[in-house]
Amino acid sequence: MMLGITEVIDNLYISGLESTGTILNKGIRSVINISSECPMQDLGPTVDYEKISIPDLPTTSIQPYFDRLTDRIDQSLRQGKKTLVHCYVGRSRSASIILAYLMKYKQMSLREAFYYLRSRRPIIGPNFGFIKQLVAYEKSLFGSTTVSFVDTSFGSVPDIYLSIGGTSNSRRQTTLPVQITNKTLPSSPRPNSFTNRSIINTLPTQNTRINSSYTNNNNNNNTYRSVNSLFNNSNNYNRSSFLHEPPEQTRFNSTIF
Repeated sequence: MMLGITEVIDNLYISGLESTGTILNKGIRSVINISSECPMQDLGPTVDYEKISIPDLPTTSIQPYFDRLTDRIDQSLRQGKKTLVHCYVGRSRSASIILAYLMKYKQMSLREAFYYLRSRRPIIGPNFGFIKQLVAYEKSLFGSTTVSFVDTSFGSVPDIYLSIGGTSNSRRQTTLPVQITNKTLPSSPRPNSFTNRSIINTLPTQNTRINSSYTNNNNNNNTYRSVNSLFNNSNNYNRSSFLHEPPEQTRFNSTIF
């Protein structure tokens, strides 16, 4: 599957690891690399670059980065810079940051943000630990939550990953705020596109293979990589606490090499 760089809203993009040429040709001027696997890329002095090394595990504490990174995204967009948030695949860590941004700055609920982002990039699926932290962040922003965990034969699963017939009070209809419709958003979200899908089709697959320009150009012997982020430490995703460590010292482009 070749997804490349996906536009979320005007000038905001999400992707997996891409080549420097692909990023520069897209006109990207601000990059957030939130992964432990992806190397820092020297994109030149015209590109703001920040790398945060965190693994895609349910026990990883990602919430401490939400405010700072969403503020950074907002600042870059206000300056007219095309901004890219990426991890290794563009599925879990980068999606979590984008979801936090849509909640904080576009006033979307977590449910609305999730369905909207998935309509733009169908493979997104933060691991259950990240979803739990996004739920906590939603509550801190709005005082309530729109996503809950449901006990199933698969264990405790976020209800946004489930197929639930009909509608209920726990599943809010996605309605985009007026200020981000039309010109700002490339297209309207499809909130009901997942309603009739079974849980097997809705949950991120265990062995999704993602192709990117980086692997094509720089790693021909390892073009594909299994993605097991959602299933890593599957018994731990329902833990009430995470490894809350102070945000690490991040590295900026001024210190590259």
